Amino acid sequence: MSPVLRMSVLTSAILGVIASAQAQTTEPSPKKNHHDVMTVYATGSERDSFETPMMVTVIKNNSPETQTASTVNDILRKVPGIGVTGTSRANGQDIYMRGFDRRGILTLVDGIRQGTDTGHVNGTFIDPALIKQVEIIRGPSALLYGSGAMGGVIAWETVDAKDLLREGQDHGFRVFTEAATGDHSFGFGGTAFGRSDNLDGLFSFVTKETGNVRMSNGDDMKNKETIGNLLAKGTWQIDDAQKLSGQMRYYNNDANEPKNPQEINVGSDNLKVNRTTRQRDAQITYQIKPGSQEWLNFKVTPYYSDINITAKGQGTPYEGRTQKTYGIKADNRSNFYDLPLASHNLTYGSEAYKQKQTPYANTTQFPDADITFASGFLQDEISLKDLPVSFIVGTRYDHYKATSDGNEDVKKGKWSSKGAVSITPTEWSMLFASYSEAFRAPSMMEMYNDEVHFQMGPIVNRWKPNPNLKPESTRTAEYGFGLRFDDLLMDRDNLQFKASYFDTKAKDYINTYVNVDRYILQNNYTTSINTKRAKIWGWDASMDYKTDYFNWSLAYNHTEGKDESNGKSITSIKPDSVTSNLAVPIADSGFSVGWLGEFTRHTEFNKASKAEQQAGYAVHDFYVSYQGEGQLKGLGTSVVLGNAFDKEYYSSQGIPQDGRNAKLLVSFQW
Repeated sequence: MSPVLRMSVLTSAILGVIASAQAQTTEPSPKKNHHDVMTVYATGSERDSFETPMMVTVIKNNSPETQTASTVNDILRKVPGIGVTGTSRANGQDIYMRGFDRRGILTLVDGIRQGTDTGHVNGTFIDPALIKQVEIIRGPSALLYGSGAMGGVIAWETVDAKDLLREGQDHGFRVFTEAATGDHSFGFGGTAFGRSDNLDGLFSFVTKETGNVRMSNGDDMKNKETIGNLLAKGTWQIDDAQKLSGQMRYYNNDANEPKNPQEINVGSDNLKVNRTTRQRDAQITYQIKPGSQEWLNFKVTPYYSDINITAKGQGTPYEGRTQKTYGIKADNRSNFYDLPLASHNLTYGSEAYKQKQTPYANTTQFPDADITFASGFLQDEISLKDLPVSFIVGTRYDHYKATSDGNEDVKKGKWSSKGAVSITPTEWSMLFASYSEAFRAPSMMEMYNDEVHFQMGPIVNRWKPNPNLKPESTRTAEYGFGLRFDDLLMDRDNLQFKASYFDTKAKDYINTYVNVDRYILQNNYTTSINTKRAKIWGWDASMDYKTDYFNWSLAYNHTEGKDESNGKSITSIKPDSVTSNLAVPIADSGFSVGWLGEFTRHTEFNKASKAEQQAGYAVHDFYVSYQGEGQLKGLGTSVVLGNAFDKEYYSSQGIPQDGRNAKLLVSFQW
């Protein structure tokens, strides 16, 4: 379908819906069960995660396991299908999911995209203590979020004042301290929060020091980090229809670690450096939502982020990298409930942002370049009135322009569309199917890098720029079902089960090609190329059983993938894994105990990939927590024993994982 025809269809659809709308009345929202888990990022509007036509996991930061995590990515380590590459250092942690590495997984913090294209020095730079929850949307999400959301979206939300205030409170304070034996860490922090009739806000700080990390193979990974975090945010309720909110975040990490922090050992080819990582983020959001106007729920957010990374060590020159991102996004939601056949919930808007990389001093592998995106999207959530059937349809257009001195400018555009249907034949069952398109624009490193890659004697292999790279694109079909029962085995219990099969076909997959020529020295180079196609498929399944006496969750993932141009297995895949999580409160004592087990199968990469196979493993964590009552109200304590049996195990990339780790958190709120 041509772009002009697409826009004509979209315009006609919008005008048709608006023109046929009668006097609007608010459709009553469905009654929420106390076991419902709500998601916002999956469809752009709040709804029960069980009812979405996709697989969504919501992890709240209220369990001992999450509250004692050393980094935010540690919260994701035991989620089936999600792998964390690199080591336990804060720098160098990357996520992979559904066959895509960090470049195909979009990470958001409060709706703003994160990440920097620095090769081995990556991560999500915010402390877990500042996080309220994380939503994991599996599968393509380009319709709402644009470039990079091919394997899914990891959406972090920071804590608000209302999350901390108890009933009847208008202000409060929280302090905490934490320590762990596995990484010899110690930290503390505090938060002040409050609200008035039309204002609320908080200020929070966290500081932490970490040392050498004990690995499961018995080695000590050399490391020293001093990390500080600040968060300030607030909201002004201008009137019943309007509000203005804003926040500022600051992160600083002073580390003594190997130049490549994703490698365990320090050596002559990976010397120690003093590295400083700083990130500053700011955003302001204006929202207008009149109670009597169902067609108007408008939100606009300008935002800014900059990351600065420097490194200097004995025998290594001083390096500096800066990446700045600034942009604005706006969207509106219009609800039309009185149309004759179906209700419509339209979400439409646009986003524009620019990222600029600036190397300085002796920096390599970080080209001086910038890339600008502009996009517009429309999504319609349709619910039939006479049948238990709902649809999600929509499309998005992204245009990007990349520039770098001495290289050709790159200008390209990409459409991403989606269609999904869900059927709820009974109150306790649902079926869904979806088709989604997504894409990823080539990174500035992939297009413009011209530095030395490696040297072997007289052979010097340099990166060759390739501004002609096409964007990666995917098409994914997914089919699934869900079952949900209340009061099944006892009063107030709830059982939910949901599973899906997905099949992704990737086109123009961006890969690295290395050419080595021992006879013509000028013919040695490395460049990024588009491979013709790749295929990724698998299953996701989850079960949650909640009662007043215990909660038990079980999750499973199976993912396979191969590059169809050469038959090699895709190695950015976590093997089959099952996670079991059991939490048991002990009567009315305030104590609870829990167990988290992860059971992972051995890797099965084919011979063509030449990847080293890794053994399967079972890792067990245990915890005890206490929430004070009476005179001890406000006191919270958690003790976690990670990898309790000190199991030696390795990631899919062959990196040893953490050994036994005793963690302690003590907090007090008043």
